[in-house]
Amino acid sequence: MANDAESLPERLLLTAGSLPAPGTLPDPYPFESIAPVKQGFVERDGVRSWYGQFGDSGPWLAFAPVFQIANAHLLKGVVPALAQHYRVAVMDLRGNGRSDRPTSPEAFSFEHYYADFVAVLDRLKVDLTALVGISATAMVTLRLAAEQPGRVSHLVIAGGYAERMINSPAAATAAQKGMDFMRSDWPGYIDQFFGIVFSEPHSTKQYEDGVLYAGWASDGKTVAKGLAGWLGTDMREQARQVRCPTLVIHGDDDRRVPYADGERIAALVPGARLLTIGGGGHLMPARDPVAFSRAVRDFVGPGPARSTWVRGMARKRRALFVSSAIGLGHVQRDLAIAREMRVLQPELEIDWFTVDPAATYLEREGERLHPITRRLANESRHFEAMAGEHDLQAFFALRTMDEVMARNFLTFVDLLEAEHYDIVIGDEAWEVDYHYHENPELKRQPFVFLTDFVGCLPMEEGNRREALLCADRNAQEIEHVARYPWIRDRAIFVGNREDAPELPFGPGLPDIRAWTGRNFTFTGYALPFDPKALADTDALRARHGYRRDEKLVIAAVGGTAVGAPLLRRIAEAFPAMKRQVPELRMILVAGPRLPRDAIAQHAGLEVLPYVHNLFEHLACSDLALVQGGLSTCMELVATRRPFLSFPLERHFEQCIHVKNRLHNYCADCSVSFKELGPGELAERALRAMHTPVDYKPVETDGAARAAREIISVMENRSWAAG
Repeated sequence: MANDAESLPERLLLTAGSLPAPGTLPDPYPFESIAPVKQGFVERDGVRSWYGQFGDSGPWLAFAPVFQIANAHLLKGVVPALAQHYRVAVMDLRGNGRSDRPTSPEAFSFEHYYADFVAVLDRLKVDLTALVGISATAMVTLRLAAEQPGRVSHLVIAGGYAERMINSPAAATAAQKGMDFMRSDWPGYIDQFFGIVFSEPHSTKQYEDGVLYAGWASDGKTVAKGLAGWLGTDMREQARQVRCPTLVIHGDDDRRVPYADGERIAALVPGARLLTIGGGGHLMPARDPVAFSRAVRDFVGPGPARSTWVRGMARKRRALFVSSAIGLGHVQRDLAIAREMRVLQPELEIDWFTVDPAATYLEREGERLHPITRRLANESRHFEAMAGEHDLQAFFALRTMDEVMARNFLTFVDLLEAEHYDIVIGDEAWEVDYHYHENPELKRQPFVFLTDFVGCLPMEEGNRREALLCADRNAQEIEHVARYPWIRDRAIFVGNREDAPELPFGPGLPDIRAWTGRNFTFTGYALPFDPKALADTDALRARHGYRRDEKLVIAAVGGTAVGAPLLRRIAEAFPAMKRQVPELRMILVAGPRLPRDAIAQHAGLEVLPYVHNLFEHLACSDLALVQGGLSTCMELVATRRPFLSFPLERHFEQCIHVKNRLHNYCADCSVSFKELGPGELAERALRAMHTPVDYKPVETDGAARAAREIISVMENRSWAAG
């Protein structure tokens, strides 16, 4: 089987990038944001099949294993959210995933596939369950529902068919041709297969997952034997015997299993309902996880055990603020905006929807986190897991957050269906914005979207894959906004028009600054403080325990472990700085997840896990050494403090968007981490500390302007969703 880069089809090479050896599984597997409550193997006739249980309460929901070209990773967009309400059982069919790959053709048969699934249910002691069958495995669920009716409460079939008979020479020839293709050119086959099943526009991420986590986790010879085991199966009679409530879901643009096959199942199963997905392809759980999860929950139930309805005129004015937890900068400016909103509407109640480190900050400030946020996956930890040594490919970190986004958006929808809010504000709430546009019917109240950058941009010269995928993501956002302009009742750019770079979104796409100007309101930067209140540095030093006669240097990386290499490099540079400036005192703010002993200890160097309202300490420092995040840099510009910023390598926002903005304020103080060793860093830092600054002033009314925009949306009586 060919697997070198030159042999791969063009689309596979562009979207899959560097492929592991065939038959291997990338980590984490199968899901990133949730761990199994139980997992293990069932063994039958010497073949082990992996299974996992996710969620430890509620009714059972069991996904029958899909055809051997895929595995349980296909379900990453739906299982983490469904496991909040059900005990979810999944497994990998023999031939893929963590299950064995037997060599004998006799080990692959429909009888084995069915018995393996039943063995998993027996091992987990599942006495009553809803079943989900996707594609070929619909035949497994039809048989189980017919033969063990007391064990099946509901049946959901997605993109499925009831028989795979080979009843003509032409059908036999086509099947043989397909299996020969698998054996002779596996990369070519999986490129073709996943290109067909993900027929929806902008499906490059789902295609990539199909290649990396599904097809590439097995091999062509094994999958060909696996496919042969499905052939000749006919479950039409069993379909007629099904008596449980049945939902058939099928895309009318399914190019793998024709829509007519779904119609036939719906006609065979007594009382079955048919949900047609207009414009939908073959694998809805992967391409449209929000709509699929909601369809399953609505059909299977149960709903909440208790609920409350409040009469319209008895409802208080309430806002839900969704704040990005990647670093602390977003939530500090969001709190400044929220406080300005309360000035305009003192009776307004604000709930927060976020996770650590933002959640901890808000609680210290006396704000209310909604209890449902305990169910959220942590996006900050996802970014930390993607980082290298002062290196973060931010675009791919954002792109691979799709599982986290689906889970958190479904939690968000659960909240909005259970409680009333007059408005939702989302600061870089990408999950809300994206899935609202993909599922516009779910919008129930005004939505204001905030961001300080627009447009993902490629960072690696010559990387065609990155350039293609960045452009595809940008094109999708442009199309979203054009098709559903009412999703964002107000789009606020936290900055000024010139802070959006004059660069194209991609080949054939608009200019970022011009498009942003047409689609956003500019409020200027939103500071979490009034610079005048921090102008007395002697008073600040006295308040926080710093001496007037010491030179104070503060190094901070935004509350996450991504900046650990930078802090270590700064600590290594400290002795050389101390020798030249004996009165030097340095504070390293390491974040809560970086152990203090991970940084070298020196006299005059202090390592702290967290400093509340760090901007007050930075405002009285003689020098700040920071990562390239926008918030901290803009706070230093506003308080006119000398600083050096170290943008993360390959981080398009820090390296392009932030640098462009700081240039506008005459404050581009960025340096390259990889080009400065400890000695060079010490020299550069001391030079910066003794060089007067000449920044342009930062606007001080940005938070108030943003608040006025938000309140004006909430008070707009003509608002209506759609």
